[in-house]
Amino acid sequence: MRKDWDGNFRDIPLDHFEKMKSAARMLAKVKKQPEDDKKIFLRIGLSGTGVRPNYQVELFNGSITPINGINHEAFGVEEFARLRVSKRYSIDDLNTLRLFGGTLEADEQ
Repeated sequence: MRKDWDGNFRDIPLDHFEKMKSAARMLAKVKKQPEDDKKIFLRIGLSGTGVRPNYQVELFNGSITPINGINHEAFGVEEFARLRVSKRYSIDDLNTLRLFGGTLEADEQ
């Protein structure tokens, strides 16, 4: 896998991160799941440049929705390959990474 980005979460523009959170919260609301930021999870694409990464929303009930990072709409696949996305982070975890810095870790599966 070609990787142009080291996974530093602060490289993701703030407006993109805000749209990621909004899309994830909206999915939770539509699927009648808890809208608690500790129970909404994201896996972020690691294979691009980090500017507008694709991401995957995973809800408390096991629902998985891959999202296109350009338009924040469903990507059209069931799930992204684990080798191409980060481990699972709650929105709460990502808020902390955004505030204090940190690097997204790859999924170990």
